Amino acid sequence: MNMHVIRGIFSGLLVFCLSGAAWAQHGHSHGAPAATKETGGKDSTPAKGPAQTVILEGLKVSLEVMNMGDHMKHTTKGSAHSEADHSKSHSLMVTIQDVASKEIISDAKVTFVISDPSGRKDSGKLSWSGDHYGAGVEWKEMGKYQIQLQMESGGMEREAKFSYEFK
Repeated sequence: MNMHVIRGIFSGLLVFCLSGAAWAQHGHSHGAPAATKETGGKDSTPAKGPAQTVILEGLKVSLEVMNMGDHMKHTTKGSAHSEADHSKSHSLMVTIQDVASKEIISDAKVTFVISDPSGRKDSGKLSWSGDHYGAGVEWKEMGKYQIQLQMESGGMEREAKFSYEFK
């Protein structure tokens, strides 16, 4: 009888520990601990900026910016991110959700245009990466960046504008 109780307790602990590890691996961009310094000591930008959200014609669009060093700590081997993205200084992460159904939209075409503090522009495409759209961007200059997202989904086009202070 004691052996059955011990096996039951051991099995329960094993399941509990494994489920915690699986939960920690789910979605590398959400719930990441906020660090106070960027990896590599370049600046004091938080690891992940606060998520910014707008509602556009039935879609909830959320943007998070994370320095790439900390972003890489949360990615798993074989993720959809490219090597070129990982060589950049920051990661853009965008989630698009249908307001009515609460469904995450994973088949949209999402592009960005970023204006740096000096007014120079950079553009690119965000790719689906498991639970968000993502892209790596290179930010060298401190200051305010303007981020414009263009999204095409369900036959409709939408545009969202955000700003991010790189300190």
